[in-house]
Amino acid sequence: MKLAVISDTHDHKDNILKAVSIMNERNVDALIHCGDYVAPFVKRWFDGLKNSIKKNFYGVWGNNDGERVFLKQNLGQICNIVGMEINKEFDGKKVFAAHMPTQETIDALANSNKYDIILTGHTHAVVNEKYENGVLVVNPGEACGYLSGKATFAIIDLDKLIAEIIEL
Repeated sequence: MKLAVISDTHDHKDNILKAVSIMNERNVDALIHCGDYVAPFVKRWFDGLKNSIKKNFYGVWGNNDGERVFLKQNLGQICNIVGMEINKEFDGKKVFAAHMPTQETIDALANSNKYDIILTGHTHAVVNEKYENGVLVVNPGEACGYLSGKATFAIIDLDKLIAEIIEL
């Protein structure tokens, strides 16, 4: 199973459309958005996802998601925006996702052995690290590319527990 992870899209239409195209081409099975969609109209750009991905599209709120009512109303038609964090199992792998947990929280979660994968966003910096106990920690970076100049997202192979960072 392939799990795509995107964060900090910040209304960047072109990069969202590129990411959606790659996700469709790579036949990902599920998608988690780690927050900072920003405006309700992003639904239009994510609407190009294959229906099979839309059925498994989950998201959390970010600190820049100010218009939550209409994001939930619009994007919520195709994305299950669950709140501040995700605790979900995909293909037997336990996944935690939140927009901006502290490093201390990430380390505690990783060392708890309750999760196989921990996903974050917010920092706009790519993290692709496997802890000694085998827990995979991924921040896919910023899909918008505004801060770093590099737009990225990730696809995780759940069978191998390996993340590929994809540049847009």
